[in-house]
Amino acid sequence: MPLDGGKLGDTEQVHDDYYRVFIHPVHPNDRSRMNTVVHEALHAADWDGLSERKVRQLSAYVVECLWRQGYRRKQR
Repeated sequence: MPLDGGKLGDTEQVHDDYYRVFIHPVHPNDRSRMNTVVHEALHAADWDGLSERKVRQLSAYVVECLWRQGYRRKQR
């Protein structure tokens, strides 16, 4: 599924409890990529229960915590 509209990530429900997460390969920086991954994972974790506003809020908290603890993407 191509990402359109300038999206950096998207999640698609494939079956009842199976989701496909898409992450754009190019992000402005590592923290942006981490934010997108966490954001899309939260959508998949609670597909029907979390509003977009709540997902953004929770993503910000989780990313801040992980970033302060030194978590970074391992370069390939």
